Amino acid sequence: MAATKVTPRNPEAYKIYFYIPNLIGYLRVFLSLLSFFIYESYPGTVIVIYTTSFVLDGLDGIAARHYNQCSRFGAVLDMVTDRFSTAALVTILSNFYPNYTPYFVLLNILDFVSHWFRMYVSLVIGTASHKDVDWDRSYLLALYYTNKTFMAILCVGNELFYVFLYAIHFYQLSQLWLIIALALLVPTWAGKQLMNFIQMYCSANELVEFEYEKDSHHKKN
Repeated sequence: MAATKVTPRNPEAYKIYFYIPNLIGYLRVFLSLLSFFIYESYPGTVIVIYTTSFVLDGLDGIAARHYNQCSRFGAVLDMVTDRFSTAALVTILSNFYPNYTPYFVLLNILDFVSHWFRMYVSLVIGTASHKDVDWDRSYLLALYYTNKTFMAILCVGNELFYVFLYAIHFYQLSQLWLIIALALLVPTWAGKQLMNFIQMYCSANELVEFEYEKDSHHKKN
């Protein structure tokens, strides 16, 4: 019996996998996975790899706009890579600082839940992007998603905060500048957690309001 050949509905669609920004995304995934296997033995290399991956996170957006290769797949790939990369580093830190494990777990939960809510709400409501936020609903969250400088400060500061925590574990207090840098990054780290909480809260409100209006409209009809 001959095997049934499955014909793709639209072979051209698969070209999206090879968009330049998505290729950059695959490289970020590879670098992140590589760092997870060597985090105990080669801390200097891991810091370089993680930082490089984070820099590439900014370049993929530039490439997408430059080559007109923006895609929903790329947006999902970018967010998923951001989430698991940060979550993995936070998990590693929980091994280095076991007394703070519950807090690291809560940070991971907040990060995942807030972004999952945002993505789900954007799909249900039908917005073009999860970054489309009503200014009247949350000025800070709308500012975060529309002002690239504000977003960059919080995101970069948040990631560097975790990177310096990682570095301090290996280089200890002999490097005083690491402690000072970590202290200076606390406000940006705290600001990012605040954005995550606001995002979760506002997205939950949007979802229940949408559901209520939908049910009310259905009952009237």
